[in-house]
Amino acid sequence: MPSTAFASDNAAPAHPKVLEALHRANDGSAPSYGNDDLTAQAADALKRAFDSPDADVLFTFTGTAANIISLAAAARPWEEIFCSDVAHVLVDEAGGPVRLSGAQLTRLPSVDGLISPEELERRVLGRTEVHHSQPRIVSITQSTENGRVWQTDTLTEFVDRAHTLGLLVHVDGARIANAVAALDLSPSEAIADADIVSVGGTKNGMLFGDAILVRHPEHFHGIHFVQKQIGHLASKHRFIAAQFVALFDDGLWLQNAANANTMARRLSEGLESLGLQLAAPTEANEVFVKLDADVHRRFGKSYMVHQPDVGEPVVRFVCSWATTETEVDDALGVLAASV
Repeated sequence: MPSTAFASDNAAPAHPKVLEALHRANDGSAPSYGNDDLTAQAADALKRAFDSPDADVLFTFTGTAANIISLAAAARPWEEIFCSDVAHVLVDEAGGPVRLSGAQLTRLPSVDGLISPEELERRVLGRTEVHHSQPRIVSITQSTENGRVWQTDTLTEFVDRAHTLGLLVHVDGARIANAVAALDLSPSEAIADADIVSVGGTKNGMLFGDAILVRHPEHFHGIHFVQKQIGHLASKHRFIAAQFVALFDDGLWLQNAANANTMARRLSEGLESLGLQLAAPTEANEVFVKLDADVHRRFGKSYMVHQPDVGEPVVRFVCSWATTETEVDDALGVLAASV
């Protein structure tokens, strides 16, 4: 079977410290449905990390659920959710945000997932009352599905423009740790003044679990009911929370992300040294490279990599907290023999 070392950061193992935290959490009984001490500790850790003391924090089993809950709590059936043309909420969540919210989901053209504030404004100002869905929230991804990182100035300008237009801002942060590590800034700077953030754990060393940081709870009435309705209010909540406590202890979440980013840069440089062309700049832990069909087929006998669009000769490599220099170099060696 081909190696899944670069198939996705979802394919990576759980970090040993996360597994140790789960073992410790398994000692004795604890209150259910998030009323335990570990859940309170995890929520406090997230609020401190993102400088959001007044935020509400919810935990889910998956990143898809975190996104759906965030958007469904914001938008009503006559309202509109904006996102990029490559957004996970649009392409990879089986229509979940639309089904749960009933709202319209509108794609905006982007450059590798980066949307211009002018494009957002054009779409919003083109809506009228009654005859059109009413703009409510825009979802952006940090880092994007194409591996790009929103730079602080660009992100601040976009979020400020969205708020001026009367929109809420959701950040899909499945890989927010990678963005923070890449920017080498505080986590709060990596999300600007976003109203709600999905904070990834599964892709960054956890066994399972993601979080929702509700920075402005007054705009998300009923979000706890949405969480319950779609089955993500875990009865044994402590086992999600314990992993976040471990991840945010001593900066482990950023250490994990930094390794993933470093390995992606090593891989990216190696691919270019083989004469291959990158399809997008490598800014976080995802690497997109153009491979013709024959090379992809030969390489695919040894390594499983994702082809986002079957009509385009582009494949994606993803590095994780567990990726090693040896794994990168071995993959490059196989690819060199395949070219």
